[in-house]
Amino acid sequence: MRIPYGTIVLLLVAAFLYVGMTANLTGLRGTDAAGRGMAMGFAAVIGFLLWLVLAGLFVLAWFNGRLPFWAAAAVVILLPLSAVAAAVATTYAGERGRWLMAAPFLLPPLLALYALWARLPAAHGVLPPAATGAVLGGAILLLTAVPLAIGWIETMPNPERDAARAEQQRRYEEDMARRGREAAEAEEARFVKLGPDSPLAEWLDFLAPGSSYFERALQGARAVTSRNRDAATLLREGRLPELETLWQLDLDAAAVCEAYAGALQAQAAKIDRTREAYVTEALEIEYQLDNMKWLVRAGCDLDRSLATLEARIRAIADNARLTGIADTVAALRQPR
Repeated sequence: MRIPYGTIVLLLVAAFLYVGMTANLTGLRGTDAAGRGMAMGFAAVIGFLLWLVLAGLFVLAWFNGRLPFWAAAAVVILLPLSAVAAAVATTYAGERGRWLMAAPFLLPPLLALYALWARLPAAHGVLPPAATGAVLGGAILLLTAVPLAIGWIETMPNPERDAARAEQQRRYEEDMARRGREAAEAEEARFVKLGPDSPLAEWLDFLAPGSSYFERALQGARAVTSRNRDAATLLREGRLPELETLWQLDLDAAAVCEAYAGALQAQAAKIDRTREAYVTEALEIEYQLDNMKWLVRAGCDLDRSLATLEARIRAIADNARLTGIADTVAALRQPR
């Protein structure tokens, strides 16, 4: 018997796709709604490719193996139906029970096993067609029929079920609204506790761009008695990305100049192709341009840090945005 290279290759591809599909299906329980949606989408795409590979296995079994005619006719019907059944089972497993996940988890290996048996006629002496078809075919038929039956039932009118789902959705929306109110109240309570004696670090959450507290937080942060010292400390701690509003905080430029120069050097060191997210680190500089302009106008010497920063950005610049940032940084350097 010749080695079935094509079947072996397709089995390996099927195994790879099966692992990817089941990994996404397994992750459905441990994430939020958005994460579940993404996992479901990936599982659907990978599952579609997996069933195409399974179809290829049966094609090879028909032409190069010994697939009984009655089995081939059954495969033509059951293979697409099994794919639909796997999708239906995944959809209703949350409501009907996790046992439904047996369909997407077991159907691919059972189908692959039957296709492999059909491709290897030598195995038919040990595993007779009738018995093998009854066992594997029966399991495939059961795993296909049950989810399809449940899906059909779910499409039938059922006022009680629909009312229960509507009530569940209403409770969910009320719960989400309550949590939103509680979170807003907790944030407001935290904000009103802040005052001139509060560290600048405690104001940072409310100084984030887009925050509804931004204007009030800006006024409050300007009144913090230790803001110059706190700002320098935060810069030395590497929290430069959180401090894009330094120029608006009524600070003494001389008090933060040295710390800011050091923070720029540290940020420049992250802009390296050998590091992860080096482009993101470069783009962070765009949000520091107002701070740099303010400090340079105030007489702060940032030339060494600006030169390093410019060189680093130009070394990785591959688009107009990065080049523009590098040009702006270069323009801030003092003429010699």
